[in-house]
Amino acid sequence: MIRRFGPLARSTAVAVLMAPFPFPAAAGGSDPQVVLDEIFGQVEATCGGDAQGPPYDIYAIAETYFTPKLTQDFTAAMESGDLGFDILVDGQDCEIRDIDLDVVDTSGDAATGRATFKNMGESRIIDLKMTKTGDSWKVSDVIYQHRPFVLSGEL
Repeated sequence: MIRRFGPLARSTAVAVLMAPFPFPAAAGGSDPQVVLDEIFGQVEATCGGDAQGPPYDIYAIAETYFTPKLTQDFTAAMESGDLGFDILVDGQDCEIRDIDLDVVDTSGDAATGRATFKNMGESRIIDLKMTKTGDSWKVSDVIYQHRPFVLSGEL
């Protein structure tokens, strides 16, 4: 399934993206497409549309959608300053256009959700590797296809 969002507008720096999101993150997790849509739906609310939405809370997204180990390691890296950019847009600022969301691989208890878009005019392809635990799908890694970056390798 491909989901295409319309044009997106300029957003704020990563520091603002880490500010509390005034709405709780959605429960999600029922299937890989839902996880992908809900995560990048929050990104779209901040980085897109004519009327910008409130900043999303990257920590709430991690807590809701990432595996416990990835959440713990990611949070520690963000708080220590080891990650100085928003991993969901590969940048400190975001102005996303032409986003496509698609589950490109599913095999048993593993899946890959892919977000393809332009951020600040530069092409991005970001894969969310997911694993199924019980009835819930969780992001176990974030891997870029447009440049060398594997979140678990950076933590």
